Amino acid sequence: MTHKNNPHIAIVGAGSIGCYLGGCLAVAGAKLSLIGRVRIYQQIDTYGLQVSDYKGREAKIELEKLDFSTSMQSIAAADYVLLTVKSGDTKQAALDIKSYLKADAVIVSMQNGIRNVDVLSEVLPEHTVLKGMVPFNVLSKGKGQFHCGTEGDLAIEVKADEHLALVQAFSAAELPVTLYNDIRGVQWGKLVMNLNNSVNALSGAPLLEQLNDREYRKVMTKVVSEALDVLKVAGITPARTGKVIPKLTPYILALPNFLFKRVASATLKIDPQARSSMYEDFVLKRKTEIDYLNGEIVLLAQQHQTTAPVNKVIVELVKKAQEQQQGSPQLSAKFLQHAIS
Repeated sequence: MTHKNNPHIAIVGAGSIGCYLGGCLAVAGAKLSLIGRVRIYQQIDTYGLQVSDYKGREAKIELEKLDFSTSMQSIAAADYVLLTVKSGDTKQAALDIKSYLKADAVIVSMQNGIRNVDVLSEVLPEHTVLKGMVPFNVLSKGKGQFHCGTEGDLAIEVKADEHLALVQAFSAAELPVTLYNDIRGVQWGKLVMNLNNSVNALSGAPLLEQLNDREYRKVMTKVVSEALDVLKVAGITPARTGKVIPKLTPYILALPNFLFKRVASATLKIDPQARSSMYEDFVLKRKTEIDYLNGEIVLLAQQHQTTAPVNKVIVELVKKAQEQQQGSPQLSAKFLQHAIS
């Protein structure tokens, strides 16, 4: 199956990440099925699917040129099924797709978090399940527009030759892929970087604005430093994703503004439109992935008889805002500093 040219790719959970990947693949001529919510379908029906990025990518695909469905039946012909649902929905998504999958379909988790592949393999033991990672942020701007505002190469696990045709499809879509024999360290490295998702969402500020504010970076320094301490106790070494080296992150975040901007401009490309996916969750009044980001650090600490009080407070603040369903609480850096002190 994986040797065939132009494999059929289905994306389950076509929200911000799924629609961006799908739009890029569609423009490149991939055989594609998108499965998403009625809300997204209605946007694309009215405005088409539009993808853009910080480097100048601009493309639009009309609905009639897309196979966009709200039904899992659309995955029946898929050679690859890319899962982009929230981590908390992984088990249900696996159960939903199980009866429609081809016998040789390969499942690829392109999700945040660490445990998704374990869940998928448990529900779908007869299928090959690959680990993947999306390093960049995609903002849903409404009206079918999905904008990638940060840089980074997709990551895919190497397993025999099951990954080859998918990697070729991504390459044709100008979506660079880095291959890994063991992707777990990369997943932890991505999780460390993603710990800022919650701080960004709580601040309500655009990502670039928030990162350029040293007072918010002081919060992030404590969040990331604590996470790295917990990972060290657990014997886990987070790998770099792109140009960012996790163990150096607290030192970079703590730099004065003029030095931080100089270092950051050389290591991380972020445009002014970029925001975290958790900010979007607040706006859309959805359940966040906080348990699979900062909450994962808290859980790991518990498993190794230590504590993570800073990340625990961040989890509590996010859950409070989530329950209030009033969008971002727009907490100041001083408020956050006091809360985690």
